[in-house]
Amino acid sequence: MLTALKEKFRYRVQYPLRYAMDQVRASMQGSSVKPTRILIASDNLAVTSDEQFAPLFAHREYIREKTGILFDQRLVDEVLASSRVDSTSYAAVFAKLSFVTPTPKALEKIARLRQLFPHPVKLIYFDGDDDSCIQWGGDLLALVDLYVKKHMFADISWYQKQFIGKNNLTDYVAREHGISFAENFIPHSSPSPSSQLEKIVLGYNIGLDNKITTLFRDTRPALPSEKTVDVMCRAACKPDLWIYPLRGPINQALAPLATQGYNVLVPNQRVDQAGYYQEMRSSRICISPFGYGELCWRDFETVLMGCLLVKPDMSHIRTEPNIFIPGVTYVPVKWDFSDLAEVCAKYLADDEARIAITQRAYQALSDYYAEFGFLKSLRNILARAGVESFLPVTGSQAASFPEARG
Repeated sequence: MLTALKEKFRYRVQYPLRYAMDQVRASMQGSSVKPTRILIASDNLAVTSDEQFAPLFAHREYIREKTGILFDQRLVDEVLASSRVDSTSYAAVFAKLSFVTPTPKALEKIARLRQLFPHPVKLIYFDGDDDSCIQWGGDLLALVDLYVKKHMFADISWYQKQFIGKNNLTDYVAREHGISFAENFIPHSSPSPSSQLEKIVLGYNIGLDNKITTLFRDTRPALPSEKTVDVMCRAACKPDLWIYPLRGPINQALAPLATQGYNVLVPNQRVDQAGYYQEMRSSRICISPFGYGELCWRDFETVLMGCLLVKPDMSHIRTEPNIFIPGVTYVPVKWDFSDLAEVCAKYLADDEARIAITQRAYQALSDYYAEFGFLKSLRNILARAGVESFLPVTGSQAASFPEARG
């Protein structure tokens, strides 16, 4: 009840007031930057999905000053139910729905948004899902001007494939481990027609979520002298979950290291956040398997804690900020972990190579923050959609995230 009241207050009082104040401040800036109003319409049913908008609001004052963009945040159902929406006042609408929304309802809501905000307003869908596929396939793509992914297939033709289950990962466990998705609420993915592929664009990933940027501000990577654990992986899951084949083999794959005298930490009991981070800070290597998607917070936490990131091969993925450059910012292993022990042993025996990769990964993430990389992604999204251009933002012009504190 209390949470529901807080949400009503945020959307009916706090956010409208924030938007009104931003409009006043914009009017006081003079004519150097023309205001560009963007409506963010989300169902707010998945917190981790809505984090995709976190950097837009965390830095909205800077964005307004440099680009003239104003963000008006509302619940999509309230937008659709309102009889007082001035559709002509917005240059674009950023829409987002939870992946658990039934297909007919999702398509109906986006179609109604399209009717409510006809061209020249640009309708841009932000996909906050963990995986790399398209929600509701070509039917949704046909309704929008652009479709933004946090990470996407490097080979755009993969969006024309039909995967078993919801995505390429469910397809993998179905084919390699015989898991059936016939009774799943999404038994197979929906291929996207070639005519719609150009609408799929890369945005920015979960490295911009509040949890990760806060960790960057508040934490320095652990020094090599603080490392007492050779390899850690905290990714236990129940055997009846479809993601188990993506994680279950890790224990057995690491067994040879333990017999060779390496200190291997693969706990299955829960621990609080502070304890979890301390485990990372104490470890030389952290293994970050796939889950419901390829990326997870663990990838970025690993880098920020000063561990070597070892992860199933990510060569099929494009994403920004990119900390997945093989041998440069992370070390890839086979999806079945058959080479995991060998790869870990190699980098445990070579302190210089291991530490160099961890430092380059941290620098890549730090540089992305300092250069305001997500804003460059936003500019690309709006340019691809045909939204009126605004002032360029370069590394020399951009504000950086606050300096990390030790």
